[in-house]
Amino acid sequence: MASDDKHNDLKSIVKDVIDQILPPSEVELETIKAEVWGDLSALYYKYEDEEQKKAFREVMYDICERISQGKWESVYRKLYRVEQREKVF
Repeated sequence: MASDDKHNDLKSIVKDVIDQILPPSEVELETIKAEVWGDLSALYYKYEDEEQKKAFREVMYDICERISQGKWESVYRKLYRVEQREKVF
């Protein structure tokens, strides 16, 4: 029994050290959502004229519409294509 306790103690110590060294595997969802809102806000307010802001709103509406219809894959493909096109240039 005593060796089991020592084994569990050592295991606990190793786990604590690993937890201190490695970042947590789960990031707080609310923190990420706040970052996304911050990114969207910065993007929206980067546009200075109403036409640009209107285009932003229409794109957001299109994305929301597709997601609400269960078409996340089409949003993902569009984002991916745009990202790949920009990498080429």
